[in-house]
Amino acid sequence: MGWSGAVWIAILGSMKTIRLPFLAGLALAVLLPFASVGGADAASAKAPVLRPLTTKQVAHRLTGEVYGFLPYWLETKQTAGTLRYDLLTTVSLFDIGLTANGSVDHGWPGYKALVGSASTAVITAAHAAGDRVDVTLASFGYGDNRAFLRNKTAQRRAIKQVVALMAARGLDGVTVDFESVYLRDLPDLSRFVDALGRAVRAHNRIGRVTVAVGASQAGAAMAAAALAGHADRVLIMGYDYRSSRSTTTGSTDPLVRSDGGLSLTWTLNLFKAGKLPMNKIILALPYYGMSWPTKSAKLGSAPAKAAYGKAPAYAIRFSKIAVPRGARRGYDPIEATAWVATYDSHLRVWRVTYYDNAQSLTAKYALARRSGLAGVGLWALGYDAGSAANWQALAKTFTPPPPPKQIKVSKPIHHPKPKPKPKPKPKPKPKPKPKPKPAPPPEPRPIAT
Repeated sequence: MGWSGAVWIAILGSMKTIRLPFLAGLALAVLLPFASVGGADAASAKAPVLRPLTTKQVAHRLTGEVYGFLPYWLETKQTAGTLRYDLLTTVSLFDIGLTANGSVDHGWPGYKALVGSASTAVITAAHAAGDRVDVTLASFGYGDNRAFLRNKTAQRRAIKQVVALMAARGLDGVTVDFESVYLRDLPDLSRFVDALGRAVRAHNRIGRVTVAVGASQAGAAMAAAALAGHADRVLIMGYDYRSSRSTTTGSTDPLVRSDGGLSLTWTLNLFKAGKLPMNKIILALPYYGMSWPTKSAKLGSAPAKAAYGKAPAYAIRFSKIAVPRGARRGYDPIEATAWVATYDSHLRVWRVTYYDNAQSLTAKYALARRSGLAGVGLWALGYDAGSAANWQALAKTFTPPPPPKQIKVSKPIHHPKPKPKPKPKPKPKPKPKPKPKPAPPPEPRPIAT
């Protein structure tokens, strides 16, 4: 566990002199009306037996992790059939909470959804595709988090019940989403994450613990605490760089900031400077945008706060963003964000909405890849109503190129070897001419007497 002073000084050194923005990192629960839960009936005896994935069953078809949160208020009986499991590696069912004594809150709608038939269908379909399924354990507020992290009895109870719930629902891991934790309580958080991880891996040796953190300096410190507690993954909530309280308009998750403010690039540089292992970090991006009343349609125009009484600033899901006829629209390549502006003639203000589309998401996925991250996250599955373009942006970034095509033939083709050319016959050597026989000597003449 070892918490050395040098580590804390390196990570937290200048925090006392820097005013931290309330980035929400803190906003897994933004835009979240408490809708009724579809299919939140108790699991019946006829329900399929759910078991976590084995090592051999985990799919490895993508070149990076894609971690999608599925909020309980979006779950219906149809949800399981709408997800592209081939473009996901993990689905995290959001969320379950704890009571004051550390027990899992069975009255929370997220728990009712988790044990219902809609979640059963999602777990079954995800596992069939080789995707992990986690459950998000959420807790909000400095006071509640401090009380829990300083109560070892409550922690032991929570760990025991969370692992039992994992076993009952065949889950593969836990996402810890404790938002608003005092810096002085981070060592206690680290010890809790460590104890939870040991219990999870005792139940399932490939079980994982992921810890969600903010995108600020406080988030970097929390990431260091989580990793000291042997968290398998840290998930940066890379959004809410701007909110309804911002003095400027623009992307809620800017690639960089044209005004020099905080951005995704700034956050990743911060984590890297803290010597955190980037290959254990996931960058979550929003499927929602921010909308403000402004005095003009000019890019980056200041909010018209005087109009907030009748035209407030608000977060808006991707699926709810409309582009009516006559609207002005465009793309900011600096912050990597799409935008649309409409004029309200009654209130005499412009309404400018900034949001991520396939083009901006692709740019931010590329940033994650260049930074050597484990992958990206999505807040939240369903906020884009299953946009085909957004799925395609994931496919473009994380699907490996197909192997070269090979021509298949039913029978092997035999290529006859070429016949060797006949060697030319050697010309016969000319026979030597016979030497002429020598003439016989003349007969001797008789001598006259």
